[in-house]
Amino acid sequence: MLNTVKTLVEAVVRQQDLLLPEPIDLSRGEDSPLYGIEGTIDSMTLVSIIVDTEEQIRNRFGVEVHLADTSDLPPTATPFATLGTLAAYVMGRLSPALEAQAS
Repeated sequence: MLNTVKTLVEAVVRQQDLLLPEPIDLSRGEDSPLYGIEGTIDSMTLVSIIVDTEEQIRNRFGVEVHLADTSDLPPTATPFATLGTLAAYVMGRLSPALEAQAS
């Protein structure tokens, strides 16, 4: 399932290219910077990615996840820093939601 989530997240990020003056550089794979010090996207693009990812998860898996609420993470956590950290964060939110749905 992790590969499915990675593919979904990458597709959502790539969709933003249509709206940006320059495409998001994903040439470093999971290490591609997205948001933060090395990141290339602004906060509005990040919000679009979050909302689109939540919608894709709802459509594909039939569960709700809330990615914008990071209040349960340590202050040093950077779930939106790279493509890999975003995919891992999404997976971390999706797994409990799927388990709850199955029970």
